[in-house]
Amino acid sequence: MSFKKQVASGVKWTTIGTVVIALSALLKISILTRFLDKEDFGLMAILTFIIGFMNLFNDMGLTSAILHKRNISKEEYGSLYWLNLFISAVIFSVLCLLATFVSSFYKQPELEILIPLLGLNLLFSGVGMMFKTIEQKNLLFREITIIEIIGAVFSLGCAVILAMNDFGIYSLVYSALLQFIINNLFYFVLGIKKYGLLFHFNFSDTRPFLKIGIYQVGGQAINYFNRDLDILIIGKMFSPELLGGYSLAKQLVTRPMQILNPIISKVAAPTLAKFQDNIQNLKRNYLKLINVIAALNIPVYILVIIFAPWIIELLYGSGFDDITSLVRILSIYMIIRSVSSPVGSLVIATGRTDLEFYWNIFTILVTPLCIYIGAQFGIVGAAAGITASILLLFIPSWKILINNITGVSFIEYSKAILHLRYRTLINSLK
Repeated sequence: MSFKKQVASGVKWTTIGTVVIALSALLKISILTRFLDKEDFGLMAILTFIIGFMNLFNDMGLTSAILHKRNISKEEYGSLYWLNLFISAVIFSVLCLLATFVSSFYKQPELEILIPLLGLNLLFSGVGMMFKTIEQKNLLFREITIIEIIGAVFSLGCAVILAMNDFGIYSLVYSALLQFIINNLFYFVLGIKKYGLLFHFNFSDTRPFLKIGIYQVGGQAINYFNRDLDILIIGKMFSPELLGGYSLAKQLVTRPMQILNPIISKVAAPTLAKFQDNIQNLKRNYLKLINVIAALNIPVYILVIIFAPWIIELLYGSGFDDITSLVRILSIYMIIRSVSSPVGSLVIATGRTDLEFYWNIFTILVTPLCIYIGAQFGIVGAAAGITASILLLFIPSWKILINNITGVSFIEYSKAILHLRYRTLINSLK
């Protein structure tokens, strides 16, 4: 299959998988809001934040390094796999030790049990994640899509059955854990069958990958705090019920980007990597990527802002009208975040994870301050704070990351975002 056909196939299968998985997740939340309290969603938001943060360290950025480097030997893959599995076990152990502290910090005793329980996904991630990365590197998205759809559907069924039987927050936890287990066991079986696995480990094999990955994981960790620090702050300053409402609003506005962006961005990193030695081709293709992402996201979020009350009632039922302002404010935040997100694919493709690391150190000085100041005026203020922070950082992010790597001017960058060429979008999906 030619490279162009591989990319087209990748886009097609990623589109199918992303839409089905995101709709399954949306349907799950829509059903569970009829059975669970806002407080349950608040606790789940804290859990997701903690586990998600620890998961960033789960492979020490080796996934990104594998996507970037070419001609990896079976011996190197073997060393990377066993190192990744060891790191997963260490991270899970650290998480278990932190559970008591987190529980005390939020004054929520249930977290002491829930954190290690959901944290089991870290161990299963170590089993299958590298094989998923190899499939992604080779643009073999058909298998990835089928596996993840199976996991999402089983997770949906599990969540609904448990919620109907009064399992409360455990319906969220067990269903999420089941999805991780199914996905990673399938990746493991598929990977062993297709690629095999050597019982080989040599630390020197992993050093070139760790050199790239360490910057990536450091940058991602700081970026994760910047992106989801609102959950951490609101969880501490407000009740679980208010956090639950905020979390539901944020999940609603995040969903369009989760459906639309991966259709392009999952294929973008390995595709852009093919142009890393030709700056003009890299620049041209990155601007096309930005234009497609903007054409997909901006109209959708404008509609969400306009029709927020009706969308909330349709998805969550009655009793959630108090999150309308949150949804509208966070939709503005998501417009900027969605058009900025392809920079992650760019730094991975070019191996410039060091730039992303230094950029994220800079942003962590701005974002928490904006959120904290906004939170002094209530939960709507916190939403306004995180939106203000991403607006303030928009121009600096172009200069430090995009301009440095590709040479794209601010005018070119702005045109790619604001001049929504739907012909480019249609051509990209052919």
